[in-house]
Amino acid sequence: GIDEKDVNSDTSFKLNPLPDYGRSGDTLAFFIGNSKALWPYFLDWMRKKSLSDPNTSIPNPLDSYTTETISTAIQRFAGNTLSHEIFWGHDISPERLVDLNRASMVSRVCYFCDKLHLSVHPKFGSWVGFRAVVVLNASASHLGGSEPPPPLTSLISEDERILAEAALADALRATSEEYQSTGGMTLETARKWAEMRNCVSLGREYKYSPLQSQYHYVKDPKLLREATTKTS
Repeated sequence: GIDEKDVNSDTSFKLNPLPDYGRSGDTLAFFIGNSKALWPYFLDWMRKKSLSDPNTSIPNPLDSYTTETISTAIQRFAGNTLSHEIFWGHDISPERLVDLNRASMVSRVCYFCDKLHLSVHPKFGSWVGFRAVVVLNASASHLGGSEPPPPLTSLISEDERILAEAALADALRATSEEYQSTGGMTLETARKWAEMRNCVSLGREYKYSPLQSQYHYVKDPKLLREATTKTS
């Protein structure tokens, strides 16, 4: 379980606490993310959508895919009797916004480096994406233990941190300049953000493919069309 009180606390701006259904913190919650393994399933979903309706236009296809997939899985788990709420990473409305980096940290899924604003998974390294927090009207006490395990210690070496800080500054500078001039992000700047992640050696074998990484940052439909036309 996740301590709902901790997920949205200690942030630089005020976030609403997650609900606990009056259970005083003894509430079952799921933190949901992905590795690069999401990509082929997402592309397959896109191909099926295109085959069923070639003229279909999905404004935010990855968000739509994750919403459909996660909602279906949670509905199967919860059935029609267990009430729940899903807080999506792509929902930035003030009343629904959740700090997913902090959620990954308090659920002990990832180490979070505050200076880099980067979460690092013990297996997949920095190559992870966060999708949702699901809070259910159910007790988490059956999971055992009165105290959560300790937070993960740093998974980034000092040399990697220094390199990543320089790469982050470069990416932020390029992003600021581009948004002032074009209001968007180029592939070159997307590569700068990917390079910041790549400074972490842990999990580098799970690095996103170039197309997945580029689409992650720029959301260009042309990249998605290119990816879905590939045979592998």
